[in-house]
Amino acid sequence: MGNYGKSRGTAVKRKGFTAIELIMFIVIAGIFVPLAFIGFSGAIKSGTTPELITKARFIAEQKMEDITRNPFSSLPVAQVTYIAVPGNTGYEWKWTINQLAPADISTINPPITDYTKYKKIVVYVKEPNNYEYTVFTIVTQRPL
Repeated sequence: MGNYGKSRGTAVKRKGFTAIELIMFIVIAGIFVPLAFIGFSGAIKSGTTPELITKARFIAEQKMEDITRNPFSSLPVAQVTYIAVPGNTGYEWKWTINQLAPADISTINPPITDYTKYKKIVVYVKEPNNYEYTVFTIVTQRPL
């Protein structure tokens, strides 16, 4: 009757952690958490931010509107090398304007027979981290 605190031949069930286990966990976490943070922060800083991509897309679409505002017969000359975008530090753009070719359209109904009445316009914008955003459209010569 007097063996209340002792256990003989049976396993003692413990609940919780000992002070040593808790201290070991804190030490190990203290080593690995900063290392993980350094790795993740470096990856995030080197990646392209959504704001830069959104701005590049806006600039590309703005240039596309400027080009397509012109009549078909007087579309501006293509800019085939990158130049700085005025007022947007770090952004560069270029654009191409070419006659539509059969390879540009895989399926269209009715089929195009006179490709001289169509032009393909492609605008490229490179943001400061060198991500390139591309917008393209096909314009047609409208009847007068």
